[in-house]
Amino acid sequence: MSFDTPWWTTGRRRIHLIGVSGSGMTPLAEILIDLGHAVSGSDLKEIPERLKKRGMVAALGHDAESIGSAEVVVASAAIPDSNAEWVEAKRRGMARVRRSEVLAKLAGAKKLVAVLGSHGKTTTATMLAQIFREAGQDPSFYLGGYAPSLGASGAWKKGEWLIAEVDESEGAPTELLSWAALLLNADHEHADRYSDGAAVIQAYDKVLGQVAGGCVVVAREEKEAMAAAEKISKKVTFGWEKSGADYVGEWKGESAEGQKFSVTKAGKELGVFQVAATGRHNAGNALGALAVAAEIGLSVEKIRQGLAAFRRAARRFEILISTPEIEVVDDYAHHPKEIVATIGAARARGRARVVAVFQPHRYTRMATFLQGFAEALALADVVVLLPVYAAGEKALEGAGLAELATRCGALGKPVEVANSMAEARTILGRIWQEGDLFLVMGAGDVTDLGRRMAKEVELFLQIRKMVAGKGEVRWYEPMKKHTTIRIGGPAQVWFEPDSEEVLGKVVRFCTEQKVPLTVVGRGSNMLVRDGGIAGVCVHFGRPGMSKIEAVDGKIHAGAGARLKQIVAVAKGAGIGGLEFMEGIPGALGGAMRMNAGAMESWTFEAVESVRVMDRQGKVVEVAASEFEVKYRRVPRLMEEIAVGAVLVGKVVDPVEIAERLKKYSRKRWDSQPAAPSAGCIFKNAESIPAGKLIEEMGMKDTSVGGARISPVHGNFIVNQGGARAVDVLALMEKVQMRAKRDRGIVLEPEVIVLGEDE
Repeated sequence: MSFDTPWWTTGRRRIHLIGVSGSGMTPLAEILIDLGHAVSGSDLKEIPERLKKRGMVAALGHDAESIGSAEVVVASAAIPDSNAEWVEAKRRGMARVRRSEVLAKLAGAKKLVAVLGSHGKTTTATMLAQIFREAGQDPSFYLGGYAPSLGASGAWKKGEWLIAEVDESEGAPTELLSWAALLLNADHEHADRYSDGAAVIQAYDKVLGQVAGGCVVVAREEKEAMAAAEKISKKVTFGWEKSGADYVGEWKGESAEGQKFSVTKAGKELGVFQVAATGRHNAGNALGALAVAAEIGLSVEKIRQGLAAFRRAARRFEILISTPEIEVVDDYAHHPKEIVATIGAARARGRARVVAVFQPHRYTRMATFLQGFAEALALADVVVLLPVYAAGEKALEGAGLAELATRCGALGKPVEVANSMAEARTILGRIWQEGDLFLVMGAGDVTDLGRRMAKEVELFLQIRKMVAGKGEVRWYEPMKKHTTIRIGGPAQVWFEPDSEEVLGKVVRFCTEQKVPLTVVGRGSNMLVRDGGIAGVCVHFGRPGMSKIEAVDGKIHAGAGARLKQIVAVAKGAGIGGLEFMEGIPGALGGAMRMNAGAMESWTFEAVESVRVMDRQGKVVEVAASEFEVKYRRVPRLMEEIAVGAVLVGKVVDPVEIAERLKKYSRKRWDSQPAAPSAGCIFKNAESIPAGKLIEEMGMKDTSVGGARISPVHGNFIVNQGGARAVDVLALMEKVQMRAKRDRGIVLEPEVIVLGEDE
C-alpha cells in the first residue's frame, strides 16, 4: 500500500491508532476523522469523550483484537515493538506506520508553520492557530493539548496553512518540511534521546536548515535557540527591551484579563496587545507568535484580534477551580525550566501558599536534571512528590523520589512523598490551609489527580459551609486512622456532627443531591479499599453524638458511644448483662447495625429501643421488637441511621460485673491476635466455624503482601505493617477458593468492604 500524500488526504480508510489518548495521537485522530477516515483507537488511559462522540471506536487497554479490520495501524514512538496490537498488525500483514510518518505526509499537503522548542510549543501553536483563524485563513492545526477556543487539539480545514507543534522527543523530525518555523528555546530535554544540550541544538539546526520558502523566527534572548539558528542567514528575532531583536516587546503587566505588552518593529510602533494567559513567559510566547504571523503577512489588527481570542490550551496553567479557600491549577510542566516559570506564574496569583504537586516524568529525565528539579521545586512553599511516571522506562539507581525529596529538603522546603495517588489525596487533605494554591505538574497521569481534587473539594466546601462550625469537617481524611485493621484510602469528606440537627441537615442534602453518604463507627469489622470512600463519611465521634447516661436502671447512649465506655457506665450504675460488649472494639451505632456479638451474646439482646434517622433527616424512636434482626445484619439500619438507643440489663453487684469482665478479657486475649485486624473476616459456615475450617486447611500464617492470616485465630487477617486492602482481599479470595475446592464450602465475608479501588 502506498503512503503518498493523496492516500492520506483522499478516500476513506480504516485506521487504528495505538495510544490514542496521548498528546500527539489525539490531534492526529481528530485530523483523520476530519478527512473522512474510519478511525478506531486504544489506550491504557481514559479515551477523550470528544473522539467517541465523533464516532471513533474506542478500546480501553491494549488487546490484539482491538485492531479489528483496520487497513493501517499507527503508533507513536512511545509504543514498544512488543505491544500486542502492534505485533498482531505485523502478523496479519497490515500496514504499520509511526505517528511522525503520518504527520509528515499530512504536512506535505499544506504550508506547514512549525512551532519548535523544549517548552511552550502547545501554547504558542494555539496562539498562532487562533491568529490565523481570526485572519480568515481557516487553518488546519495539530496541537499537543485541547484548545478550548478552537474546540479541538487537531483539525483539517480548507485553508492552505497547517499550524503544528513539532516534537523533537522522537528525534529530529527532518521528514517534516516546513514553510516557516518558530524556535522558542532549545534547552536540554528528552534525556533518553539527547545526551546533552549540544545534541539538542544540533537537532534543531537540522530542522531549521530545511525550512523552505518562508521565515525562521527565533527567540533572541535564548542563547541555545540562537546557536541552533546560527547558520540561518535571514532569520527574524523577537525579544524584550534591550535585546536587540527585530520585534521588541515591552511588558505592561498581568491582570485578571492576562498579559499586556506593546511591540515595536524597526522603530515602528505596532501598538498594545493582550492575551489571556498566566505568567510573563506566556507574553513571550505571544510575542513569538505575533512575529511569525506578521512576517507571513497577516495584518497587525488581525493578529491583535487573534491574541485577544486566545484561551489557554488544556494543562497549560489550567485553573480547574478558584475559590477564596483553594485554587487548583493543572500544568504540563515536566522540566526544571518549565517548573520555574509555572511556579512564578502561580506566585503572581497572590495566594497564601503555593503547594507544588509534582509527578516526575521518565527516570532518564530525573537522573539528568535531579538537582535542577530540586532547585525549581524549592520555589514553592511546600512540595508533594508523586511516583515517577516511567513511560516505559526502567528505574535508575539514584534517580528516585527519595533522592529528589532529600535534595528538596536540603534546600529548606517541607517535602511530602506519596506512594500512590490515593496517598497523595490523603497528604493534600492534611496539609491544606485556607487560601492555598495547589499546583499540579507533570506530563503523566497526574492531571487525573488535579481534576479529581478540583471536583471533590467542592463538596467539602459545601458541607463545611452547611455545618458552620457545629461539627468537624475534613477533606480527604485517611480511613486507615479510623479502621481497626489500619487500612484504607481517604474519605472524600469526613464529617463528625455535634448534634442530630446538623446531621439531619447534611443527610437531607446528600439525599437531595444524590451524594453518597456512609456512616462508620470505630472501624471494626470493616475494610476500606485503597481508593477510599466517595461522598460524605459520617462518624459520631463528638460528645453531642456519644453521650452515655444511666437513667432508672437503663443506659441511654448516642450512636457514637464506645461499647467499652457503655460497659463502664453500666458497671458504675450496677447494671449487668452488657459485659460482653466490652471486648467489641466498636461504637454503639455500628454494633446495632451489624448486631455485633461476643461471648455468645448479641447487641440487639440488650436493646430496648433505637432512635432512627431516615434519609430526609427525620428522627423517630423505634422499639427493638420492630426490627428484623439477622445474623450479623439489621437490614433497616443498613438504610436508615441509628443515632442512639436505650439499652437494658439487670441489677447486678458491681463486684460480680468486674469478675465477669476479667474472665472475658482473659478469654479474648488467649483467643484473638493482638495485631491490627478487622475482627472475624468470614461468617461461620453451617457445618463448621470459619476459623476451624481455615486451620484444618493449613492456611494459618498464609500471607499476601502485608496481610497475614493470624497464627492465633484462623478467622482473623492481621496487618503486619504496610498492608493494603488489595492484599487483604487477595488473601480472602485465596481462602474462599481453597474452601470451595477442597471442602465444597462457600465462605461468605463477615467483614464489610467499603469504597473503591485505587
